[in-house]
Amino acid sequence: MTEDSRPVAIPRVSARQLVPAILPLWVRGLILLCCLIEGGLLLAGLLGYPIARQAAFMLGGFWSPLFLDGPGLYPGQGIAMFLTYGLLHGGLLHLAMNMISLAAVARELNRMVGAARMAAIYVASQVGGAVLFALMQPQAGPMVGASGAVFGLAAALVGHATITLRRRQRSTAPLVRAVALILGLNIALTLLLPSIAWEAHLGGAATGLVLGLFFALGRRAS
Repeated sequence: MTEDSRPVAIPRVSARQLVPAILPLWVRGLILLCCLIEGGLLLAGLLGYPIARQAAFMLGGFWSPLFLDGPGLYPGQGIAMFLTYGLLHGGLLHLAMNMISLAAVARELNRMVGAARMAAIYVASQVGGAVLFALMQPQAGPMVGASGAVFGLAAALVGHATITLRRRQRSTAPLVRAVALILGLNIALTLLLPSIAWEAHLGGAATGLVLGLFFALGRRAS
């Protein structure tokens, strides 16, 4: 009986694969902020000040005319609204669906691209969703909600996972089911909220998909 003295190959494991499925601090802070804002607006309505929500939408919602040509109610509103509209929601149902979806998608995407890149995808998708909404609905407003950014993260997850699975020659069946779930949620949300800005969903998803593919291909090149 002889002992094999050949060195044993140790498989390489990416450090990012060892990252647990947790929510980054910025995601938890964002969810808390959105909940506090919606809670404050609901409380104001119960106390007899429904105008508080109207004022919040006027000042923080996304208005297409301001993007194309408009001075705004305060200096810089045409730029600030690209960020503030995602913090506002049209009620508890709208808020709950967005925050639950955000938490679910962010856990997995964080393991793939990390917190910093995911934050960049989120912001870019929110901006991309607003731009497409403004181009397709030039006279609309106010548009509120984090849906465009959340769809951007979901699309980035799909794009990044597609490259990763093909590279490892693994089945894409789970990915297909995930895409079907995302589309199903979008259809359900559209039916429950007929006034939903699907254009922002599309713009956010397109932006996120491009960035997800970019980061996946860039990781391979490095």
